[in-house]
Amino acid sequence: LVRVSGIVQGVGFRPHIYKRAISAGLFGWVMNDPMGVTIYLEVDADEIDASIKWLLSDLPPAALVSEVSFSEIATELASGFSIRGSANSGTVATEISVDLAVCADCLAEMRDVSNRRFRYPYINCTNCGPRYSVIERLPYDRANTTLARWPMCEACQSEYNDPQDRRFHAEPTACWECGPNVGFRENFGGKGFSEVVTSGISALEIAVDALRGGQIVALKGLGGYHLACDAANPDAVSTLRSRKFRKEKAFAVMVADLAKAKEIAFSDSYSDRLISSNRAPIVLLKKRREFFGVSPDTDYLGVMLANTPIQHLLFDLGCPEVLVMTSGNRSSEPIYKDDEEALSNLVEIADAFLEGERPIARRLDDSVLTASDLGESFIRRSRGYAPSYVAKLDSEREILACGADLKATVSLVSKSKVIASPYLGDLAYYEVQLAHEATVRDLLAMYKIDPQKLQICADLHPGYFSTALAERYHNAFGAPDIYLVQHHRAHIASALVESGQLDTRVVGIAFDGTGYGDDASIWGGEFFVGSVAEGFNRVSSLEPFLLLGGEASARRPLQALAGIADDDNWDLLSARVFDFDSVLLARISSLRHIKGVAINSTSAGRLFDSFAAVCGFIGEASFEGQAAMWLEGKARVGLERLSALELSRVVDYEFPISETGTILMRPALSMAIHDRMTGTGCDVVALKFHRGLARAIAVNSIRLANEHSLSTVVISGGVFMNQTLLRMLLDQLEPEGLTIIRNKRVSCNDEGISLGQAALCAFATRG
Repeated sequence: LVRVSGIVQGVGFRPHIYKRAISAGLFGWVMNDPMGVTIYLEVDADEIDASIKWLLSDLPPAALVSEVSFSEIATELASGFSIRGSANSGTVATEISVDLAVCADCLAEMRDVSNRRFRYPYINCTNCGPRYSVIERLPYDRANTTLARWPMCEACQSEYNDPQDRRFHAEPTACWECGPNVGFRENFGGKGFSEVVTSGISALEIAVDALRGGQIVALKGLGGYHLACDAANPDAVSTLRSRKFRKEKAFAVMVADLAKAKEIAFSDSYSDRLISSNRAPIVLLKKRREFFGVSPDTDYLGVMLANTPIQHLLFDLGCPEVLVMTSGNRSSEPIYKDDEEALSNLVEIADAFLEGERPIARRLDDSVLTASDLGESFIRRSRGYAPSYVAKLDSEREILACGADLKATVSLVSKSKVIASPYLGDLAYYEVQLAHEATVRDLLAMYKIDPQKLQICADLHPGYFSTALAERYHNAFGAPDIYLVQHHRAHIASALVESGQLDTRVVGIAFDGTGYGDDASIWGGEFFVGSVAEGFNRVSSLEPFLLLGGEASARRPLQALAGIADDDNWDLLSARVFDFDSVLLARISSLRHIKGVAINSTSAGRLFDSFAAVCGFIGEASFEGQAAMWLEGKARVGLERLSALELSRVVDYEFPISETGTILMRPALSMAIHDRMTGTGCDVVALKFHRGLARAIAVNSIRLANEHSLSTVVISGGVFMNQTLLRMLLDQLEPEGLTIIRNKRVSCNDEGISLGQAALCAFATRG
């Protein structure tokens, strides 16, 4: 009896085993069960290894085997090889298959005029299409999906039952005869959408006409609705920004294929493989072509390829070659997945509505990644990648980790596996809190977890919504006391548990915008020594400064600067070169002398904001991280503009390290202000800041590694989404022979916090 775990349900795994067994003349059966897949084989003892190797070779593209075990049982005297019905009882530990882009075979059929699925908008097979977004419960059978209400026609049922067919046991399979359809609705001037005026291909054709006419169209994807418009139409883009209240944050774009992507952005073989993969993420690429208003103040463009049949059909039918494709929601709310929800909330944004009949069980945003010589890094981990197994973690009980507030996720530990949820959003919004609760309910139900036995863990911050949600779950479930985890320790632990190095003692660097510290101040530029198993001691940090107005300074870079600058430097900011509004300067100056409006902080995020203000970012940030991203963009301009000789002559800013191990910031700030006042360009100032800070982090890390006899450095936290800073830091650490560990399976930003919480909780709560 062979037991296989991993992503083995909903990916054509059982049909694959069946075909391989038949071809080899093996006797037995295969079936889904709550732990994954069970295979019964009647073979001699000396043939077991070879038989298993044969069956598990050349797996379907979406399958992933994480563990295989076998045991000998009494012979059943099978008469051949068969696929059995699923076993539904017992604890669930199988991994849920993620949603996949439509495959080449299905696209070929969809474009074949003689095929019965010609232009069918929901074509799929065992190698592609919806999985997690349509699963209502495990095991993954049609009766447990949102397709259950559409009985298969005779032709589809025949394919489903045929072991030699690509749709053998393809649970969402459907066609024009028996499956869901699409419909088009018009908008009555923002007062409401009409009833469906047409369906099928004509609905798609009208949607194409609307897009070509400069309208904004809401259309259903795998994990929720998108808002689309012509990226080359400035008026359409401007209207979308205005209606969605998305002032400056970049939009992503969608194109039909890789060739078109390479026309609008620069890419290499690595990013080509990533953007063309069956996970179909948005990939940040350097612009080759500018689209007015799509991604302002950055030289990068988020690009994805069409990945659903509906999206491909829109391009086939002649929609604009480059579409803005953004989440169908009001800014900061979760993506809308239900038709009624989208119809109600998008009526003031979308001019037209392309409705999809297939229900979505779980909402999913598009995943976003960067691809460079540093590898791929998640900015947002969702469709195509989550939920999924991200680490092995032995625990005495199941653990629910509730994550952070910004970029919220949850992680569930069950049967030594950590399952990390998709990105949920910002918990400051009530709708995201509801999504958090729904995700917890879904994961507990799908994995049949007894909530009374759960160990719940959460962030140390007493004001976090995620911590309040953890308290709510604790009360509702009657679970044991909540274990609280300090934010930056969770960042370090997240990278270590990914790599399986739970006992390794390391120097940990955690740089981000905000996190509640042990001393009730706001941390964000931290150095630790320790391990996941023994815990982490804070041994160094950035120089503490005053965070004027608390978290309000995160939106106002000048206000962050006011908390760092000394009186002499602050007085210099009234110079004309800085172009700060005199009234604003006076108002913020008054905060510097009012007691009780500031808290102590070591936030690296606010340090970046402060230098952005010095370099000319004079307004308010309209989205999280905007000023820091702008500053990195300026540094990249400096790197590209200056020759190698000029770069060698640039004197980087000094961030001295005090005798107590604190990185001092004010000397660098004085140098930057002086440079601006003497005519140094903003790009050079930004470059000198990045290089100087990277050197200070490296020097401090090497010092700590030597003092504590350590050889491994962990780098995590949202600041290290900054690829320019990260590259500079690695260039100084790697020659020292240090082992560097970074996040790979989850983002280094706050999406990874729930994973780190789970790891630290597992060790801290052991009996």
